[in-house]
Amino acid sequence: MAISFTFVPLFALFCYVLLFITFAAAKKSQEIYAFMGMLLTLIGWTGGSLFMRLQLYPGVIFWFDVSLGSLFIMPVFLYLFVHHFVGARGYALKIIWSVGSVIILILNYCHVFLQHPTVMDIGDGQASFIYTMHPAVIIPVLFYGAMVACMVRLLVKEIRKSPIFAPSIRPIIIGMFILFLGNIGDIIPAIGRFPTDTLSGIINALLLFYALYKKRLFKMTLLVSRGTVFVLTAVLTSALFASTLPSIEAFILQAFPQFSGQVTMIIAVTYALFTIFIYLLIQQMLNSLFVHEEMEQARLTREFTHQASKSLKLDEVLQRLITTVRTGIDADKVFICLKDKSGAAFSIVGTASPLDSKNFTFSVDNPMCAWFLSSDQALLTRDFQKTPLYRSMWDAEKAQLSERRIDCIVPLKTEKDLIGLLLLAKNDPHPFSHSDLAFLESVASVASIAIDNASLYERAYYESRVDNLTGLLNRKCFHEKLDEEFGVSSITSLSLIIFNVDDFKLYNQLYGNREGDQALQNIARILAYAAEGKGIAARYGGKEFALILPGYDTAKAYTLAETVARQIGEINRVGGSKTLKKLTVSVGVCSYPHSAANASQLINNADMAVYSAKRSGKNKIVVYSVNAAESHSSSLETPPMDAGVYKEYASTIYALTAAIDAKDHYTFRHSQKVAEYASVLARTIGLNQDHVQIIYEAGLLHDIGKISIPDHILAKPGRLDQDEYAIMKTHVENSIDMIRHLPSLDYVIPAVIGHHERWDGTGYPRGISGEDIPLGARCLAVADAFDAMTSVRSYKPAQPVEYAAGEIIRQAGLQFDPHLAEVFVDLIHAGKIHVDSLSLSS
Repeated sequence: MAISFTFVPLFALFCYVLLFITFAAAKKSQEIYAFMGMLLTLIGWTGGSLFMRLQLYPGVIFWFDVSLGSLFIMPVFLYLFVHHFVGARGYALKIIWSVGSVIILILNYCHVFLQHPTVMDIGDGQASFIYTMHPAVIIPVLFYGAMVACMVRLLVKEIRKSPIFAPSIRPIIIGMFILFLGNIGDIIPAIGRFPTDTLSGIINALLLFYALYKKRLFKMTLLVSRGTVFVLTAVLTSALFASTLPSIEAFILQAFPQFSGQVTMIIAVTYALFTIFIYLLIQQMLNSLFVHEEMEQARLTREFTHQASKSLKLDEVLQRLITTVRTGIDADKVFICLKDKSGAAFSIVGTASPLDSKNFTFSVDNPMCAWFLSSDQALLTRDFQKTPLYRSMWDAEKAQLSERRIDCIVPLKTEKDLIGLLLLAKNDPHPFSHSDLAFLESVASVASIAIDNASLYERAYYESRVDNLTGLLNRKCFHEKLDEEFGVSSITSLSLIIFNVDDFKLYNQLYGNREGDQALQNIARILAYAAEGKGIAARYGGKEFALILPGYDTAKAYTLAETVARQIGEINRVGGSKTLKKLTVSVGVCSYPHSAANASQLINNADMAVYSAKRSGKNKIVVYSVNAAESHSSSLETPPMDAGVYKEYASTIYALTAAIDAKDHYTFRHSQKVAEYASVLARTIGLNQDHVQIIYEAGLLHDIGKISIPDHILAKPGRLDQDEYAIMKTHVENSIDMIRHLPSLDYVIPAVIGHHERWDGTGYPRGISGEDIPLGARCLAVADAFDAMTSVRSYKPAQPVEYAAGEIIRQAGLQFDPHLAEVFVDLIHAGKIHVDSLSLSS
């Protein structure tokens, strides 16, 4: 029995030291700290007992005190381990057991319970130890018995409260029972001198280790270096050879007397080979059991983290998650559930196979979801089915899990909320190891952050493109969509309808902004329904809406505009006890390619049609056409307006131009000529009569703001200095400030405000360029520059017409729209524009 007596404690000591060093390099938790404390007491107990029996330095008494002291302090670390493992609260019992253990330890060193052993030589180099116990030993027995009972109560209580954790708690109970039996067996004579207490200590430590592993408080990865493993192996084999050296030497001399002179060398070589063999065996066992699989899963986790951190596209993150999970654990089916828009249920948004059904939902108040709010761990279905939570689920929800053979559910959680569920299925009867679950939890934690970030980005992106009040696309997104549709519709047709709510400011004043917002929302719903499957609806402005209709020609667009306008008119006639003013809209319709050459013209022309509808009595649909004979308009209720409706604004226009004439006669004559030239140009490029009339009136008013310019600057004979030029440039804003107070003339503002903009973007006041400059403003810019060059001013003589025409061509693409510059010069050469033309009619 001597070899077994030596080998068992030596092997136990090796296991304890290896576990302690392993956990010393691991990420710590309260459970692991308590487990490491218990390992230290086991090392002290086993090592002290072994070294006492070997009678090593500094002597039997020292190693006896170390062993017995470690034995007395070990239960309190076991209690702390159980306390933290089950998540118990409170400090009272922890303090009582800890202080009590310290008191018992002190009393032990005072020999209250047990005297130092007496050593007796029994021959063959063996020794026997005689112990003398005092009746007071009953005190630690009762104390530690009460502590064990308290531990059992905590464990049983946790199993009843959370049956899911039962698999990780049972090993602790079994280990405590085996430890108790081992210590009982040590005093049974029939068992002899075999160290059952030490062997039970090994089994208990391994079961606690397994409990930690089952609860996934650490990864089963080798956390110590190869050098450490080799040193521990060398210590183990050295101790083993040291304890068995006489027996080995005697065996060699008896079996192989011819090698009696080489005994030392044979033992040394055998020791070296045995050490290498044990080292390779341990290393291979650890690699095959733990390292290889976890290294591969760790690599996949790193790759997924790197990829997910670079993407803000939700679909991309979900697909990468599915790929990573399938590769890491070889799952047959993967389902990703996220909260739906209502936030009331989880529904499937991603699957491993496109053939998998996505008809799967869980309410957010589902018992399983409620459990995940308090736990970050993956949940095996077979464990969950043993709990009351599973029994409280709806049968339909149980059926959904069963039909899809879901084996494992992993929560996708942020710091504040459960945002999704990862559902997995495998054909393997034992599908998920603890390493798999730890891998899934690591990937899920990364995926939760990536999904949350992608969702926030998509929400922000959506909100930046959608109007908050109506839910339709906003103006910015409207322009993007129109450009996109124009690109794909360049060989077909594309229509744009703009709806402008009539007298909406009055509506808000009469009924309040809340009722006005409700009216806008009702209009938006009508437009969204009208656009469904046909086009795109957007809120174009405060009281303006737009429909983009790919493939629609003018006739189809007009018909749809009539339908929508009539439905808007019925809004306040249906339901409710309130009597509200009828809502009407002025509608402009323009179609590509018949009435516009590009997206910018499509918008501008539809806007012009709206202006025409407003000026001709409102509640009207006007179809923009380059040919006045083809221009189509209809009133939805009121009779058609007189063709000379624009004349009602003539007196206002002439009053304003007379005011500038009193200030500066040149400006008055200049405005007349610019209006004439620009209207001829507008008519030539194919604008309809309404558009031409607006440009003509804008020409008359474009310099009205010069009334506010000081006379000494306006009539200065030389060039203006920098400060004077800055003042002169303010005439544009001044013109707008005057015109905007005349609602009947606000339709000329786009042309007036842009007549000093340049095609290359270096003009003023806004610095816009190209086709962003309204078409009317581009016509005025050419006409304004031509008249300025061919007129006499206080600071210069008149330039010849040919010089002015050449300068316009040279500035084409820089200051002027190149197409308009070319057409204007052609009109000059054709005699349709000449410097003495001062007609006031268009």
